Amino acid sequence: EGNPLFIVETVRAGLPDEVHATPSGGFLCVPRPLPSRIQDALMARVDQLSPMARGLAELAATIGREFTFPVLMEASNTGEEQLIRGLDELWQHRVIREHGEEAYDFTHDKLREVIYQALSGARRRMLHRHVARALETVYADRLDAVAARLALHCERADEWELATTYYERAAMVAD
Repeated sequence: EGNPLFIVETVRAGLPDEVHATPSGGFLCVPRPLPSRIQDALMARVDQLSPMARGLAELAATIGREFTFPVLMEASNTGEEQLIRGLDELWQHRVIREHGEEAYDFTHDKLREVIYQALSGARRRMLHRHVARALETVYADRLDAVAARLALHCERADEWELATTYYERAAMVAD
């Protein structure tokens, strides 16, 4: 996404370890993990955040690259004013950017990945559980539209029965 450091460090890291032929005759490269220098640079940005903003960044990273204010607010159990303060801090540190009035995304997906990977397994499961409940609440009248996302969050929260239910629902909607 245009960051020269990413390009230089990725080239230094070399070609991917694995290249697989695809049935269509193309090739699929399995990328290496981010070089440590890039991870360190990204985490240095995250380390500058207040604990509240960092917690929001972790929650947003759990939601995915794109997220909305209503889902973040519901999942965070944070008051509107505090949530806006945290979002403003993330925006000022160029961790996120705005898309319209209620939508956001990370300025770089590698930044989101580094934040998410830094979470412990227990924290990830808890955050996925919060996101799943938030999606159920925010989209209560149109769950079919988010069934696949709900299934994924339930799966990552180790809520297997609920994940199966939502995967089945997503499959029926896809037909």
